[in-house]
Parts: sequence; structure tokens; C-alpha cells
Amino acid sequence: MRPRFLDGTLWLDGRPRFLITGEYPYYRDRPGRWAPKLRAMREAGIEVVTSYVPWRHHEIARGDGRRWCFDGDGNRDLAGFLELVAATGLLAVLKPGPYVHAELPFGGLPDRLSPTLDPERSAARSADGRPLPCDRFTLPSALDPGFLADALDWLRAVGLFLRPFTHPHGPLVAAQIGNEGHYGETALPIDALDYSRPGTDGFDGFAPGVAAPTRSEDRLSAEGLRSLVSWGRWSAESLTTGMARLAEALGADLPVFTSYSPPARADRVPGRAAGRHDAWLARNRVGAAPGLPRAYTSWTGPVLSEEEALVNYVLAAKGGPGPNIEENWGLRWADPGCAFPVVPIHQTLLGVACGATGISVYPACATEGWGPHLEVDGSRLTGPAGDPAQFSPPYGDAAPIRLDAGPGPAFAALRVLTHFLAGRQEPLALSRPEPGVCWGVHPPYAAVGAWEGTADGERPVPSAARTLVPFVAHCLRRNLPFRLAELTGRAGPDPGSGPLVTVSGRFMERALQRRLARFAERGGALLLVGEPPALDEDLRPCTELAAAVRRHGDGRVRTVAPGGRSLGAAVEDWLHGSHDAPVRARPGPWLELRRTAADPEEVLVFLFNRTDSPLRARTVCGEHPVTADLVSGGCAVVQVSHGRLAACYVKGIDERSGARLPVRVRVGGDLLASDRPCDLSALRGPGGFEVRTAAGPGRARVVLPEAG
Repeated sequence: MRPRFLDGTLWLDGRPRFLITGEYPYYRDRPGRWAPKLRAMREAGIEVVTSYVPWRHHEIARGDGRRWCFDGDGNRDLAGFLELVAATGLLAVLKPGPYVHAELPFGGLPDRLSPTLDPERSAARSADGRPLPCDRFTLPSALDPGFLADALDWLRAVGLFLRPFTHPHGPLVAAQIGNEGHYGETALPIDALDYSRPGTDGFDGFAPGVAAPTRSEDRLSAEGLRSLVSWGRWSAESLTTGMARLAEALGADLPVFTSYSPPARADRVPGRAAGRHDAWLARNRVGAAPGLPRAYTSWTGPVLSEEEALVNYVLAAKGGPGPNIEENWGLRWADPGCAFPVVPIHQTLLGVACGATGISVYPACATEGWGPHLEVDGSRLTGPAGDPAQFSPPYGDAAPIRLDAGPGPAFAALRVLTHFLAGRQEPLALSRPEPGVCWGVHPPYAAVGAWEGTADGERPVPSAARTLVPFVAHCLRRNLPFRLAELTGRAGPDPGSGPLVTVSGRFMERALQRRLARFAERGGALLLVGEPPALDEDLRPCTELAAAVRRHGDGRVRTVAPGGRSLGAAVEDWLHGSHDAPVRARPGPWLELRRTAADPEEVLVFLFNRTDSPLRARTVCGEHPVTADLVSGGCAVVQVSHGRLAACYVKGIDERSGARLPVRVRVGGDLLASDRPCDLSALRGPGGFEVRTAAGPGRARVVLPEAG
């Protein structure tokens, strides 16, 4: 049976599969190390090997022409690598780009594709005419006919090669196309690309008669707003249609997905930070089906210590159903904290709690031995990733599997985590995050808010920095469950979908005003962040929603000013005033998130200690009390089934500080405890609990609940 993605979950052989993946960049290692490292990955509990397939690595010059080599000498023998993957009992997901980044020269593209070397090619350009740089070259426009023809030829060659290796005849179960867009643009400013000639020609065809926006134009007129909104739609649709075109060229008989990034960190877009969340919302189309299944990456910085990183991480994970395809377990230059297992485990489980349908150990193995064609010239780097040390071997210096295939410091902790995840494959694959309050994302507002240079008082809509970001931060501080969904005139909420919060500004499409007014009139709880609109999309008078707010402004329907911590307090006050809203905060000094299934008595409770001290987290599932002791920075997952403890995972050791805590988990009358600090996974089966621990020297003894 052909693998497929359904609602973000991979189905394999007719069953849902929670992906437990590990990145092994075969092209960075000597082939003699492949087999022992693949065996070590399986021993660590990894089930799926992921890897980029760099175009520049497999393109070989021959006389006046070129050919692609997938079964050559050394680490170009991708065929041999996949055969070893299958022989080891592992599955595979490959990522052939075309652009892969992956700390490779020119993002893995052959140098010949750059307009720097070939002036006949069009460079990807920003609104002010600057070409998009990558190392010492400029990147071609993804819409340049010459580049597109070359890219499609590359992917057709990869797809043809992969056909004999696809499941069920081989280990390959899926492929990723692109990398956070064509060139990572899912985290770039809205005007960063593509103002190349092919790009503006494409926009002209998409929105005839509408001028592409620039930084200096009037944005408060109907014409200016139409330009911004159209460019936002174009940015999103050119991304999704571009990815679909690439996926079609791959042509392999297996599911293809694409990846999205979190919102950019403020320090990655200096001077452009105010609109970064709006730009992300405009391109990512949160909650909407992009035409291809999606995964997400999680390069946000230290989630444990920075609220900005935490908010961005949660937004990426809640942006739509799909697996986490890159979690840093070994690149110390990107985050020194990844050297301590408590950090990637905390972040990995945070993503799972928010809805991830798979996890990634990136990279699972330390590597060295790549050729000069994969060496980045550190003296000629440009942009924020410009530290030459990050490109020196070994790649993945803190990875769970060492260069010699031996276990690294994170290996034992990883085995405990994967024991739990593999043992709860189906509940994880079929459950979804607790729904809670719905935040309605309106793409036209994001397209307008992504542009800077307009004072807040003059903005036609409030920015995400003053609305969505403080809302998410408050929900995480107060353990208030929430979800994201897209609102348009054609798609939106119904009264049974729970309380709805959305941004409101000076204008709003007439169709969406009518939809939200109908939602309020049918009994829906509605909170507008900002002023009720007085105009439609053409800036003609339209007050349908404002009139509905006046008619139903009885506590269930309200407006609130954007900005700051007061927004979160206003949300909670509104929820308490909406007596039929079934959503309440669960305050405590820990972060609590849940996943639920069709059976309301089956719940996965995720608990995270974001403090520097140990604590006992306390909550309730139905009528059943749930408690878990958490070390500093630690976390736990407790599966509650009809009032009993069905399974749990506890990270009881904080390797950063050396703090350690014995395991103690209670669900109703069930108590599970260890006699010494450890990481622990416990899975209830027909014969009792199966337990795995990691406690350093010696073993932890575990007191288990009685069977029954």
C-alpha cells in the first residue's frame, strides 16, 4: 500500500505512523562509517533516517557536459546508502532541495546556477533591488526560466533514481521538497523577494493592474492596500505553487511534503523586526491546506530561557499539522544548550504537545570527511550565519552518536525518549492538541502588517507584534489552551467551534464582516482585538460587523485594545463573561499542554518546568488528580486512560545544572516512583508496565502501580 499523508500524519501499510526520525548526512561521512552509524541509530530508537541530497554533490562534470551520479565511488553512492538503510531495518525520507542550505556552499546548488557567474540568469531581488546573497554568490530567482528548467531536470533525475527504493519495495517512505520555501523565505521579510523580472512578471499575471508594493508608497489608500494585500497573496501562492511544481517533477510514487520555518528571531532581521510575525503569517497561511503536506523546522534559539523563542517555537508547531523535521540535537554553534539532552528533549516534547506528528534528531550522528566541493569558504561568508567555525568538522559535534559510531552523552537519554514515543505510536498519531480558544488569522491583515514604516497610530490594522504575540505569550504563562485557524470570507468559524479571537482594523472584507456578524448572531463568543471595521476591502463604508458588536455586546461579544500584557487579561475576562465558553486557564508555575482523542477519557498531559528549581506540577483530568515531580528544565508526559496511568515519560535529570530528581507520577490512585533520579519511560501493557530508565551508573528501581 502506498504511503500517504492524511491531516499531517504519515500512514504506512494502512496504519498511522508517528515519525521518529534522525538526520544522517551521508554526504559528509566516509562510507565505511555508514553501517555502524545506522546500527547505532536503530539502537537509539530512531526508526526513519532523513538526509538532504545535495545537488552539487551528485552533479559530475564530464568533458563539456554534466551527469548526475547516485551510485559512484565514496559518499556519492546514495544507492549503497539506501541499501544499508534497508538492511538495518530502518526507513528513509530524502530531501533533494533543490536548495537545501545545510551549511553547504551556495546552499547545495551548483555554482554555475548563480547570476554572479551567469549574467543571463535573473537574480532573486528585494523591493529595493538588492540581490539575495548566499555565501559569495547571489541566488537565482526561483521563477527564472533557466533556473527552473535546470531544477526540474535535477528533480526528475532524483525521482527516476528513487523509484526502485520506494516503499514497500525499499526503505523510502516520503520526500521533502524545498527547504523552508525555495530559499528559506518563510522567515524572510515580505519584501525580501521576488522583485526580479520573472517575479514581477508573475505578479502582474496574478494581480493585473496592481502595482507591486515598495517601501515608500502610500499604504492608506485603497490602491495602496490592494497592492499590499495582493503581494501577500502572491507571496503565499507563488510559494505553494512553486513547491507543487517541484514535487510534480520529482514524480516518485511516494508522498512529498514541504517545510516551513518559525517566525524570524529579532536579531536575524535587524531593523526589520516589527513586521516579522506578520510576514510569517502572510507566507505560511497558518492552518490552511497549502496543497502539499507540511513539516516545520524549529530553529528559534533557547526556548527554555527566552520568551521570544518559546512563542516562535509554539507558533511553528501550531501553524498546521505535520512533523517536526529539524530539532537541534548536535550543532553546538547554533545553540550551546543542545549539548545537554534536557534542552532538545524539552523542545522536542513541546513540539509534540503542540501537535507535531513526528520528531527529528538533527543530526543524529557526528560526521567528517566531506570533499572540497562541500567546503564553505569561511573568509567569504555573508549574512547572519557567518561564523566559519560552524562549518568545521565534525559536523554535529554534540550529536547523540559520535564520529566513531559510539554513544555520545545524549544517547542514553534519547533511548528513553524514543522508547516512550515508539510505545505510544497510535495515540500520538491520532490525537490532536486540545482545541481551546481559536485565534483567527486573517491573511490580508498579515500582508499589510508585514510592511514597516507606518506609525502604529496610522496603521489600518494592528500588527501581530501587538496582538498575536502577546496573546500567545499570555496563553503559555497561564496554561490557557488555544489554536490557530485561518479566517476569510469563504472560510471561518461556526458557533459550535468555541470562542473566537481575531484582529480587527479600520477595514475588513465585506464577506468576512458578514461571516463574523452571523457567527455572533448565532451565539458564538467573539472578541475583536482592535476597532470594529468601518470600511470594506475597497475602503467603501461597511459596518455590518460593527453593528453586530453593538447588538450583541453583552459580554459574549466584545472589543479590546491591542498591545501588552493587558490583552491576555482582557481575553480571560471575556471568557469568564461568556458563560458557555468551555475554556479556562490552568495557572501554575509550569507549562501544561494536552493532546486529546475521540474518546474524552484518553488524554496525553504534557508538563514543562521552565524554572530553575524543582516543582510538583498538579492538574486534573476530568475528576482525576494528576501530579508529576519536575526537575529544573525537566518535562513529563502522562497518558491518562479512564482515570488510570496508561504510560508516562519523565526527564528527571537536568544535565545543564547537574540537578536530579527521582521520578514521582500520580494519576488518581496510581503512583509510579523511582528510588533515585533518572529519565524514565513506562508503558502499561497486558502484563503490566514495561520500563526503561537512564540514570548514569547503576539502575533505578521503580515502584509501579498495580495492574488492573
